Amino acid sequence: MDNLRFSIPEILSLMGVAQCAYLFVYIAFRSGSFQSVLLPALYFVVLGGAFALDVASGSVAPLIPGFAVWHWALWFMGPPISALLILQILQLPAMPHLKNFWVLLLIPAAFGISQAIGMMDDSCHKWNICRPSHEWLVVTGLIAGLLSLVVIWSQRRKLSGLRSEKAGHDRYWLIMTLIFMNLGFLGLMLFSLTPVLGAAQVALVRTIIGLGFVYVAGTSLLRIYPQAIQLIQRGDRKVAPTASETDLAARIRELMEVQKIYQEPECNRTTLARELNVPEGTLSRVVNAQFGKSVPQLLNERRIEDAKRLLT
Repeated sequence: MDNLRFSIPEILSLMGVAQCAYLFVYIAFRSGSFQSVLLPALYFVVLGGAFALDVASGSVAPLIPGFAVWHWALWFMGPPISALLILQILQLPAMPHLKNFWVLLLIPAAFGISQAIGMMDDSCHKWNICRPSHEWLVVTGLIAGLLSLVVIWSQRRKLSGLRSEKAGHDRYWLIMTLIFMNLGFLGLMLFSLTPVLGAAQVALVRTIIGLGFVYVAGTSLLRIYPQAIQLIQRGDRKVAPTASETDLAARIRELMEVQKIYQEPECNRTTLARELNVPEGTLSRVVNAQFGKSVPQLLNERRIEDAKRLLT
């Protein structure tokens, strides 16, 4: 047990693995259709794998052929998958057009180019990543990451339009956050090619950026995906509400129309769920399905109607 000691970067990476596993299960079970959340699920799998290889880099690396390549590939797959994820956020719940999936080929292409260059050195072999080949992996990975962001640039008008929409404000800022975090990751990898940062420092900052992605997903992505997808799917399939959902919807109407709970300044989704003694996720699902809007929209519309009557 004395040998079982983890460094701070390894502890942070373990936290990342746990969080990615939790988010994967959470969004998969709440979506109703796994196909609709395939991209965020893939994103968490790849990011969780990158965290896991960070933890295993000390003890397992010598035992796995091509460990450095897999380690590199999982981290650099982040920007291409993020680009596709951003496209889906722009057009929820539809998947990005098939022609945009070419970005997933960028990392295999980057690997092939870097290896072709590395193989010119007699000391470098196919699965033995020596220093020059590693540097070319980073360079080609950077180019692949920047090229994947071109897909987002092609949708800049739609992104700008999303900012002006009241309902799209959360999605706009989530997309901008993902873009800047990807740029931060690529900038860090560029600095890793210089003497400014050592390998340990790069690994630590990279892990922190990865945890930032997880935090953004936990605070923003999960508010957007399940509710929006479930609402549209229910509308498309016209799923009949269950008895418990009908009863909960009636209790919500009573709180809104009779008790006017929305007039309390501190009333929000959390307090409303507590008042009804149901989980927040259940409340959001029922409000989306039965009222055709989110909980904040329901509360704010009632408040606006009251304000209009008072002004009149």
